[in-house]
Amino acid sequence: MKEKNWLTWLTVLALVVGFVAMGASIWLSVQAAKQTQRNSQLAGQLYQASRTKSQEAFSVKKRLDKLASDNSSLKKKNSRLAKENQALKQANQDLLAASAAAGLNVWETEEKSGKLQLEIDNQTGQAVSDLLVLAVAASGRVTLNSLPSYFPVGGAKPRYFYRKKVAIGKTEGSLTGAYAGSDMVCLFADASGAYWFKGNRGQIEKIGSQAHFKKLLWQISLNKLEESPLPVKKTKTEKKKMSKKTTKKTEKQSSKKKAE
Repeated sequence: MKEKNWLTWLTVLALVVGFVAMGASIWLSVQAAKQTQRNSQLAGQLYQASRTKSQEAFSVKKRLDKLASDNSSLKKKNSRLAKENQALKQANQDLLAASAAAGLNVWETEEKSGKLQLEIDNQTGQAVSDLLVLAVAASGRVTLNSLPSYFPVGGAKPRYFYRKKVAIGKTEGSLTGAYAGSDMVCLFADASGAYWFKGNRGQIEKIGSQAHFKKLLWQISLNKLEESPLPVKKTKTEKKKMSKKTTKKTEKQSSKKKAE
């Protein structure tokens, strides 16, 4: 009887343990399913967050690229504007310099001993250097570009007047050799070192630097320039003597005419 009770209790205990184990297994399965669902939801959220961040990053990158492109475009525009501004400043400076350069005038006064006498009037407001006056056998307008065509390499050497420095005011001089031209042009440098060409019609053109000036000299067969002498100014005594001689000569001529 006791053995039967014991077996009954064991059977009941086994059933209870089985039910407990089954319940635990079911609970664990449910918890695992819930955890899996939570993990899935979390993974989805992480994926969505990652995708959103990726989209935001792409959008930010796109905006940055556009800003970089706009910045590059602005730099190019600023660079172009700076160049244009510099060109305008240079053009304004050249215009002012050309206006000043127009104040240098050269004309012939007389022909003496086979040489053409010149008068240079420097009203540029500053001393000029490398003044070169050329006699050109031209009937039309002589320009900077056309000048070499009047003096071909191997041809006759140009007749010229050259001075390294010419002060403000009037200066006299004469062309080397016999006068062989119907017009005159001049080339010179201003105080800033810029070289200018003044044509036979008074037009002003910029030559450029000293290198450009020397190149032009080579083109017209004037590689070596010799400075032209200035006329010796007569003293007051010499002027009086010349005046007396002229007076006596005039008196003799008058007497001779009266005698005739």
